[in-house]
Amino acid sequence: MTKISIENKMNDTAEDDFYEVEKCSKWIDAYNLNKVCLQFPDRLLPDSVEIALRLENYINKKVYILGDTSCGSCCVDEIAAQHVNADGIIHFGHACLSPTIRLPVFHVLPKKEIDITEVVNKFKQKFENQSEQILFFYDIAYAHKIESIYEILSPIYRNLIFTSLNCTSNVKFTDTKYCSSTVILGRCFKLSKEYNIEDYAAFFLGNDGKTFATLAITIPAKKWYYFEDNNIVEYRALNTPWLKRRRFLVEKLKDAKVVGIVVATLGIEDYLEIITMVKHILKEKNKKSYILSVGKINPTKLANFPEIDVFVVITCPENEIFDSREFLKPILMPYEVELAFNSSRECYTQCCMDFRQILPGGVNYIDFKASTDSDVSLITGDLRNCNENAPYTDKMNALVIKNSTGVVAIGKAGAEFLHSRSWKGVEQRLGKDAIHSATIGRSGLPNRYENEPIKKDNE
Repeated sequence: MTKISIENKMNDTAEDDFYEVEKCSKWIDAYNLNKVCLQFPDRLLPDSVEIALRLENYINKKVYILGDTSCGSCCVDEIAAQHVNADGIIHFGHACLSPTIRLPVFHVLPKKEIDITEVVNKFKQKFENQSEQILFFYDIAYAHKIESIYEILSPIYRNLIFTSLNCTSNVKFTDTKYCSSTVILGRCFKLSKEYNIEDYAAFFLGNDGKTFATLAITIPAKKWYYFEDNNIVEYRALNTPWLKRRRFLVEKLKDAKVVGIVVATLGIEDYLEIITMVKHILKEKNKKSYILSVGKINPTKLANFPEIDVFVVITCPENEIFDSREFLKPILMPYEVELAFNSSRECYTQCCMDFRQILPGGVNYIDFKASTDSDVSLITGDLRNCNENAPYTDKMNALVIKNSTGVVAIGKAGAEFLHSRSWKGVEQRLGKDAIHSATIGRSGLPNRYENEPIKKDNE
């Protein structure tokens, strides 16, 4: 065997281990799947074709590559996979671990190296009380190291609980092995009966990134710590500027008259239930609402709806849009709709990023009770809730008769705004415009077109 062929074989083995091709093939055989889609994040797409070919050699079946995701790379794109009637998905790279509803999913988690000895020593120094109640979370990139850490720390700390990942992955030790009563943000844990989650300190093996911030803001542990640069740092979620800004946006929602419900996911479990819940709350408060599905959200798309005062986005907890200030109108989450209009939620101590937790059966569910007391807006100074008893009828549920002028009667429905707009989008005008041949448009540079008068005068 030549030197080049030996090096190629070593590279093939290394890539197979990185992408876990053999484990992927065993999962496909175990579920007897025929059409499997491979979902890669953008940075791994250059390797997608080679990995797909290697996997086909293992299973002797054709596999498909999802070239672009409908929402985000961290979410499993079941909608795109259904275009080829797939019966399974293999997801590579970082994942938010949001539960899916249609297809079985196998996660190939990334692997980052970390000094286990350093982690254990720093952990022992920080948590000297070995009987303290502690929840151990971790970034999914360190899942392959958790078994070694568990074997060292578990005999020392009798009240230490290691969380599991709510998925099927290439790291079996961290997958969910029991039916847990608590599943939050893709993490599963079972607390002792005599303690609440507020009695636990929480430790996160990973840096201060999006995953950690989402966990720390959502789970009301008494203290939060994360591991970064070989140090354990305490995190105070309630004092962050981000959370203070969310309180301001809740006030904007209370002042809004028209709300857009943006559906940015069609694959997360219970997304239809949360849409129904948000619609019901807005209807109780006599606010008009649109339901929009625009795929990947960006400021340009939402700017096409100037009538809407605020947007409520149904998406995965780790979506970056809640941190962006580029949008023209405020972007809120379903929990903040309840916070604004549910009088049963009296205080603002946490921010629930996982919308499934405010549905019936979730850990943050509270029966809805519409607030009826009038108050003063902290932004405009106007009086709110002063006309809550005004009659409201959902005109979209009734048939109307077209009159002789061709105009359909419009009541207090969302179509009222569309009817009053001068520009309504790319609508068809069949029979209204005369047919003519195509003509040549302008030519030249934008600052000096050929048919501009100033150019003709100079010539």
